[in-house]
Amino acid sequence: MTDTVAVLMAAYNAEKTLGESVASVLRSTYPFRLYIVDDCSRVPVTDVIGGYDYERIEIIRLPHNAGPAGARNAGLRRIIEDGNRLVAIMDADDICHPDRLVKQAAYLAAHSDVAAVGTWERAIDERSEFICNVAVPCDPAEIRDLLYIKMCVSHPTLMVRTDVFRKLGLYSEAYRAGEDYELVRRIAKYCDIANLPEYLLDYRISPGGMSLANRKRQLFDRLRVQIAYFNPLKWQAWLGVARTLALLIVPAKRAKPDTISPERAKALQTS
Repeated sequence: MTDTVAVLMAAYNAEKTLGESVASVLRSTYPFRLYIVDDCSRVPVTDVIGGYDYERIEIIRLPHNAGPAGARNAGLRRIIEDGNRLVAIMDADDICHPDRLVKQAAYLAAHSDVAAVGTWERAIDERSEFICNVAVPCDPAEIRDLLYIKMCVSHPTLMVRTDVFRKLGLYSEAYRAGEDYELVRRIAKYCDIANLPEYLLDYRISPGGMSLANRKRQLFDRLRVQIAYFNPLKWQAWLGVARTLALLIVPAKRAKPDTISPERAKALQTS
C-alpha cells in the first residue's frame, strides 16, 4: 500500500503567491495531504484558498506569529500525530513539480539508509519567470563534508522521514535566521542526506532581494551552527568558520545598503 506524503507549508502574509503554490501541490502524481500552517497572517489562509479541495488540505492557524521554526513545528506535531511516515517541506511561494513527491518517495523507499532527500531547483522571480538552475551535490558523503562550509541542501526541496524528527527533535527555535541549516546539520551528524539530480521545485526570489540586516543575521546564525557542530579534525569545519567570519566582516559599502538583487540573493543562499 502506498503511503501518503505529508506536505508541510508554513505561510505568513503569502496571499500573493500561496494560491499558485497550493495549486502546484494539487498537481502532484503521488498521494499527499497538505498541511498549511497559517502563522497568524494578516489575511487568513482560509480566505486566500477558500475554493480548494479541503479533503487533501489541513489548515492550522496560529493565534500569534511564531516565526518559521515555530510554525513548522506546529505543523510537524500534527503530521507526526497523524501517523505520517514522510514529510515534504515547501515554502508558500515556491512551485512543486508534479513528479517531485513520487520521485523522492521512491528514492527513500529504495535507500533505507538515507534519512532525507532534497532535489535540484530552478530559481524564479516574482512573475514566476526563470532566472537560473541551481544544482547541488548528491552524494551523502560529499554533502556531509560540504555542510561544514555552507548549506548545500535546498531546505524547501527536502523530504524527510518523520522518524528522524521523533529521534532528533523538531526545528530549533534558537536560530531564527538559520533553523533550516541547523536542522540539516543535525540530521547529517547522525544520518545520510542525499539530493536527487533533477530540478523538481521552482524557488521564488523576492523582488526586493535580501536586506543587509537579514543577511547579517543569517550569517551570524550560520556561524553559531558551525561552532555548535564544529569538528576540529575536519579541515572543512575550519574553512567554514573562517569563510563565514570573512563574510560577516565585509564592509557594508560592498553591498547595496537596502537590498541585494535577486541573482545575488540566490548566490548568497548557497554561498
